[in-house]
Amino acid sequence: MANDQQLSGEKSLEIIQQMINQAKTNLTDNGISWLLWGTMLILASVSTFVFINIGSANLFLGWNVFGAVTIILLAYDALKPKRKKVKTYVDELMTMVDIGFFVCVFVIILAINISVSPNEGFGFMLMAFAFLMLIKGGAVKSKALIIGAVVNWVGAIAIFKNKEFKYDMLIMAGAVLIGYIIPGLILWAEYKKANKISKK
Repeated sequence: MANDQQLSGEKSLEIIQQMINQAKTNLTDNGISWLLWGTMLILASVSTFVFINIGSANLFLGWNVFGAVTIILLAYDALKPKRKKVKTYVDELMTMVDIGFFVCVFVIILAINISVSPNEGFGFMLMAFAFLMLIKGGAVKSKALIIGAVVNWVGAIAIFKNKEFKYDMLIMAGAVLIGYIIPGLILWAEYKKANKISKK
């Protein structure tokens, strides 16, 4: 009986250790998504700045393209076959964070088209970006993402204070560069380095 209890205790510790290792394994970020979304956001922001300066009739063409590409990418991600793996509580939590983020961004875009001025709307959007960066940065222990979150909150305040919309787009592009692109490059470099070490 004592041996059974001892084995049971050892087995329990082994299961707990496996769960911890699984959680550690899942909490990685290769930076690709930050680079992808960051590039699209910067292109949309800079194109809007250019369209305003040249007096284009369709100022938000870049954002319309960004929205269409986003829908396609999200649909592809939802429909593509998923590799079967054990989903941890942290995995499910991060999925809910992603869903909440995209719903918030969708509502902000809807608000810009209904009643909120673009100046206010893009400020709120940077706030949503910052919140996502803080959560994800904390989850993968990325100081670059956490710093990016702070920069995006500062960018949101700058947008609220700024009165000329075309400069909002430059603030947005700068905040995304620091919040998305730079952390994405750092995470990508760390991911490649970790893979080289694991292969040795």
